[in-house]
Amino acid sequence: MELRFQPTMIVAVFLLTLGAGRILGENIFEGSQQEVNVKSFLSEICDLDLNLSLMTVIVKSFSVEHIDRNFEHVCSEGVRGLLIWITAENFANIPDVDTNLKYVGRATSSDDSSGYCIYHPINGTCTSEQGEKNSFVILGEKYPERYELREVVYKKWTNSTVLGSPVLAYATLKNRDSSYKYIDQDISYLSDTRIEYRLPVTVATGLPLSVYRGKIETFKARSGETHYSRIFQTINAARYMSPNTFVNVTVVGTEQKAYREFRAKLVTVYTDEGSYGWARIVTSIEGSSVETSLADTTLEYSAVMKLEDESPELKKPTLDNPHTDHRYPGQPIMSKTENIHIHINEKERGQVYPEFRQYAIIAGVILFSVLAIALLDITRQVIRNRRARKLHIGKYKYANAS
Repeated sequence: MELRFQPTMIVAVFLLTLGAGRILGENIFEGSQQEVNVKSFLSEICDLDLNLSLMTVIVKSFSVEHIDRNFEHVCSEGVRGLLIWITAENFANIPDVDTNLKYVGRATSSDDSSGYCIYHPINGTCTSEQGEKNSFVILGEKYPERYELREVVYKKWTNSTVLGSPVLAYATLKNRDSSYKYIDQDISYLSDTRIEYRLPVTVATGLPLSVYRGKIETFKARSGETHYSRIFQTINAARYMSPNTFVNVTVVGTEQKAYREFRAKLVTVYTDEGSYGWARIVTSIEGSSVETSLADTTLEYSAVMKLEDESPELKKPTLDNPHTDHRYPGQPIMSKTENIHIHINEKERGQVYPEFRQYAIIAGVILFSVLAIALLDITRQVIRNRRARKLHIGKYKYANAS
């Protein structure tokens, strides 16, 4: 009888295996205990005179992205995550345990240095100088999965440093129509931003970091790394120009580096399951942010020139005279036009200078408002005088009724 595996059977077996592995990975922490006083524990273990034999013993890593470390490295580099004691039964169910290594164990009923032992995965025993331990737990290191910065409060002062003035884009304004008073043009340029959050040394490097404002996630990066972002922005160049003239425009930015200190709540997420007390740990920290971005953008205009003075080579470049430096015979500097989005807005032809209509409307509103208030005051004064004359009050008190 020939057996044939259907694709649906293969997918079902794969999903069952994946689900079993996930359940197994979650169940190994049942009945586990977190080492709360890490500093006292390390000072006790890292004493070479008392525990020289433990320096080569391995601390198991419960994260796939990190390798196991011996106590010599733990004592020199420090703890990068959580130290968790799990039961011997759950430790034996971990699939990637190297049976050739020795791990750190501790007697369940003892918290002093005499309770520490060396666990042998081959025979499942934990031995020390005092003998074999009957009931014991094994030490492992659990690394965080991600970080969250919440309730960020910046200090009032900011240390800003101007780095330079980079040239962002080039463009040319041309007025070819004798009826135009000015030319309006939008120039696109790239704006780069680099930001880095400097957190305490206990924060692992390269893990996802989310910054929250209230309950909204406003920023995503990686801890200990610089986040780069680039967006397109536009600036409007408007210039009063005589007919048949042109002017070269240069977009110049001011790059600034801002250093700010803050205090916040650091949420260290070790697992998405909330059944363990160490799944999400909240601590108060102090840190700083370093942001490099464009603080200001300005326009620089060249001297106004006539269109007749333009070189023919500038209008129609030929393939026989290739160029790479944007220079032509008779022209010292040619404006750069690559990767520039140009949009021409035709304004009203009767305007004397840009945005004249807006200023005229504002002035008109103010003028008519003053006139309306004055007219209302005059009307009220006339009504008041007529009423006083009729009732013989005020300055009309002794006037004849006739």
